[in-house]
Amino acid sequence: MKSFEDFINIQNDNEYILLKSKDDLTLEHNKNSTLFEMTGFLGTAGEAIIDKNNNITLFVDPRYHLQADSQTKGRNVKVIKLDMKTSLAEGLKNTLKAGDTLYIPAKSTRLSTLENFQKTLKNIKIKPYSTKDIKSEKSIIETVSPKICGTPYNKKIEKLKKAIKNKNIFISNPEDVSYLLNLRCYKTENTSVIKAKMLILGDKAYVFTNDIMPALKEIKTLPLNKLDTVLSSTNEEILVDKNTITINDYNLIKKPTTLRKNPISKMASLKNKYEIEHFKDSFKKLDNALYNFRNKTRVGLTEFELKEIFEDELIKNGAKCTSFKTILAVDKNSSSIHYSSYDKDKKIKDGDILLIDCGGYYEGGYATDITRVFLCGKEPRNDKIKEIYTAVLRAQLNVYFNDFEDTSSMDDCARKILQPYEKQGFLFPHSLGHGVGIPVHQAPPTLTPNPTYNCKLQNNMVFTIEPGLYKENDFGIRLENTVYFDKKSNKKISLSKFPYEENLINKNMLTKKELKWLNEWQTGASQNDEAIGR
Repeated sequence: MKSFEDFINIQNDNEYILLKSKDDLTLEHNKNSTLFEMTGFLGTAGEAIIDKNNNITLFVDPRYHLQADSQTKGRNVKVIKLDMKTSLAEGLKNTLKAGDTLYIPAKSTRLSTLENFQKTLKNIKIKPYSTKDIKSEKSIIETVSPKICGTPYNKKIEKLKKAIKNKNIFISNPEDVSYLLNLRCYKTENTSVIKAKMLILGDKAYVFTNDIMPALKEIKTLPLNKLDTVLSSTNEEILVDKNTITINDYNLIKKPTTLRKNPISKMASLKNKYEIEHFKDSFKKLDNALYNFRNKTRVGLTEFELKEIFEDELIKNGAKCTSFKTILAVDKNSSSIHYSSYDKDKKIKDGDILLIDCGGYYEGGYATDITRVFLCGKEPRNDKIKEIYTAVLRAQLNVYFNDFEDTSSMDDCARKILQPYEKQGFLFPHSLGHGVGIPVHQAPPTLTPNPTYNCKLQNNMVFTIEPGLYKENDFGIRLENTVYFDKKSNKKISLSKFPYEENLINKNMLTKKELKWLNEWQTGASQNDEAIGR
């Protein structure tokens, strides 16, 4: 276990250190993270505080409530379960006392987080502290074919410069650098993002990375340890995104100006025709892997064996790697939204359901994402499973087939259908969907009840629709499709063509219109099945 000397030496009872799930340039929460080492929690989102006596308080949102309980069991960890409307800052406000001191790591805490803490924790002393850089092996960075990305990197840079009126800009988000320069790296699990930052200074462009970069015309590559020197020696105004820049990097810039909106995020969210075609091809391969996996599912296989079978099929069907950690849960484990423990003793039985949330990266390094629930056998262990599956299916069909202009309207539609089941203990405690790009979670758009994130659908936005219902220690159902918005037809078009589980559908619960939609989907899935030669 790490000692305080690895962080900062705190002496008093009213001092706390913030433990982050991700360090700067750590693209996926993994077992090298401080948070995992000290709590055992492996969720992709979650933060903790620790005092001088090694007492740890872990804060998690509703997606990780059950997972946090399970993975921290037996450790000196108190789990604070935040609801969808409560932020980390608000959770800290309810935990810390006036006069307490909170030390936050400057190299992994974003400027926007610091500002939120300062606004919310007015009676708490917030003190950034420095941490050691994490050493890693050099990785090879690959270039994406123009046939896939569509737009050369120099054209993207020109478009960016036009959007910011030729001002200087520091691009602190590796996802933005990956998109802008059409570069990918598959060395780190569950991501294709390169570990790099970028500075555009007048007519010059610098990329800071320790990995092996391909030669790019008019782009100078420097090691990451040169970043501090270059930023601190620049006397010109530099634009920054406060939602991605760290406190450390921000403090190095003499004349920083924060952007109202990140122009690269908007560029990346609107896919071109080449990217859409690549998405279509990638989802065909993912569908095929899922078909093969379903055909190999049988009584007696463990969760771990099932996960191994799926990921083997994923690679056989052209994926370079998973686009996120596969979620695979049998029976009661499906009630944990991001369950990924893969129990080697949990065997699937006749009548059990299996929830799989999965995806892969293919040649272009764009993420794919789908969730399905399969039935082992012909009938589930009780009729309630059918009822809840059908309710979630109704939400999926209504959001997909009806026309909406913005993201909040879609989320509202799903919640109205699913809300009545709260009385039975089945909750929908997460957002309806998220944008998809190089990272599996890309914004915009975000489909959530929070009005802050509401946005109008724009042509070729790619995003998920994933309603779900979960009851602790019983079961959970989630059905997810990744779609894109076609402005010409004013329709959402699904990239996946995978069918729904017929033996889990109670058709008596569906309206005539919903039956028509279901038939349209299942027929299209069947035709796609035949088209790919299955």
